[in-house]
Amino acid sequence: MLIILSSAAAAPGRRDELVAATRAVAAATRGDRGCLSYSFSADVEDDDRIIGIEVWADQAALDEHMGHDHTQEFLRVAPGLVAGEPVMAFHSVPDEGHADVLPPTDPAPARGAQL
Repeated sequence: MLIILSSAAAAPGRRDELVAATRAVAAATRGDRGCLSYSFSADVEDDDRIIGIEVWADQAALDEHMGHDHTQEFLRVAPGLVAGEPVMAFHSVPDEGHADVLPPTDPAPARGAQL
C-alpha cells in the first residue's frame, strides 16, 4: 500500500479556484483502479493551506492514475493556483491486514469543515 501526504498553500486570491480543482480531481480519482482513499482538507490553522491524503493499493495503481486525463488536467492548472512548491511525502506500507482500517472516502466535508 502507498500513502501520499501533501500540503500546498493557495496563491493569494486563488483559494476558491484551488478548492474547485481539488474537488474535481478527487471526485474523478476515487473511481480509479487501486485508489483506496483520496481526499483534500483545509488546514485548521491556515485557511490557505490545503492538505492531501492519498492511499493507493500499489505503485502500479498510482502510475496508472498519473496518466489519466483528470490527473493531467489537475497537474496543468495547479501550479498557477499555489504559492511555492507543494510538499509531498510518499510512504510505502505493508498492506497485510491493514486495508480494513481505512474508512471509506466521504466526498462531503465533515460538519463544520469548510474548504
